[in-house]
Amino acid sequence: MHALVKGDQATTYPSGGFYVDRNPMIFHHILDYHSGGEFHLPKNICPLQARKEIEFWRIPSKDIHNCCFEVLYNENNYQYTCIENLESDLKVQKNQSVSPLFGEKKVRNCLGRLRYKLLEAYLHPLTTWTGRVWLFISALVTITSVVVYLLNSDPKFRIPREGLSLLPYNLTYDMIIENEKLLFFITTTREHVKSVLEFLTNTFLLLELLVLFIITHHKRRFLLSLQNLLNFVTGLAVYVAMYIDIYSIYELGNEHFDNFMIALGVFQSLRVIRFLRLVESTPEMKILKLSLHESWREFVLLLMVLTAFSLIFGSIMFWMELDNPDTFPSIFISIWWAIITMTTVGYGDFYPKTPEGYCVAIVAAIFGLLLLAMPITILASNFNSFYNCYKYRKRHVELSK
Repeated sequence: MHALVKGDQATTYPSGGFYVDRNPMIFHHILDYHSGGEFHLPKNICPLQARKEIEFWRIPSKDIHNCCFEVLYNENNYQYTCIENLESDLKVQKNQSVSPLFGEKKVRNCLGRLRYKLLEAYLHPLTTWTGRVWLFISALVTITSVVVYLLNSDPKFRIPREGLSLLPYNLTYDMIIENEKLLFFITTTREHVKSVLEFLTNTFLLLELLVLFIITHHKRRFLLSLQNLLNFVTGLAVYVAMYIDIYSIYELGNEHFDNFMIALGVFQSLRVIRFLRLVESTPEMKILKLSLHESWREFVLLLMVLTAFSLIFGSIMFWMELDNPDTFPSIFISIWWAIITMTTVGYGDFYPKTPEGYCVAIVAAIFGLLLLAMPITILASNFNSFYNCYKYRKRHVELSK
């Protein structure tokens, strides 16, 4: 009985030879396996193709030698799969469209075509003239908004406020306000030109966010996106801060109002995250996000280990410096010192003054260097693997055209 083995099917023939239509480079290793009992592969073989051959010939994994496991299962298979899943975002193929968001139906009406073009321009801004113009205008407005925000906090670019409200008992603001920063914002205001620029740029960015919400087909995902939520809250915070600053609405001595102003200032500062919009559509930024996502376990482990060693070294340092009343007044301060030392920041506000404390500081610094080196190396390795896979995939697509 003779057989023709082709693909994944076998057909018997009454006469003829035994013909195998499989990979000839791997087949002689299959014969070696049946004669010797172990399966080996050369290093220059594609691991995905080798795994298909192993599955076809039903070779058990226990018979695969340890030296070949790296070839079969650790040659960036996972990275290749992730890059292939991100092809729609990475824009590897020039003729690729945004059909996953629209389905297979063709868009025939004018509004649908406009929506399609806008969404394609947003997802792939560097491939269309509409996307390039949109990205340029958005970048210009974002940079202007951030620059105006920075200038409004500098004393050189603010003017004295006119028409300050009178205080009771003939007191002045500098007599009842000890905080010089708060006194500066109360007695000065922003220039009219900068107020107009901030209002226009912030309005444009909010309108851009509204347009993105209208054209997207994943509205729930858009609303739940942390970046979009922060952009929206930041835009509202800018309007509120402008209103308070222009009309001098300050409640002196109100602790809740002071906390509200701090929160408002923090949300205004978050407008800098709009810079991510300028680079998030590039392949390198997407690969960086993917690398960070795949390295989150290592960062969580770093945080846990760093916290544990900070408690250890901080506690030891507190007791080592117990006889010195000028250093580390509490164990919480010594833990703060341990964190700053292990992260190689070293503010110098607290430091040991005894030989025992010096020894603890040396050990803490060495441990900090070792702990920080490991997750950074893992992140760099993940980024390098994903980026190399992306380059190989892009080259393969270009050569296959």
